[in-house]
Amino acid sequence: MTELPADQVRRLVADARHDVEDFLGLAGAWAEQHLPAHAAPVTAALARALDLASSP
Repeated sequence: MTELPADQVRRLVADARHDVEDFLGLAGAWAEQHLPAHAAPVTAALARALDLASSP
């Protein structure tokens, strides 16, 4: 079992969330280029699937 200090866990989780948010931004840009008529709903659905729809 690996133990990590709480502050390190918080930082790792924040970094992972940032990476997922960056991915969503790239996916949204791709959707706008390749699916312009559907980019907004596709990006919103992806955000919901990634549980980012309620980002602070």
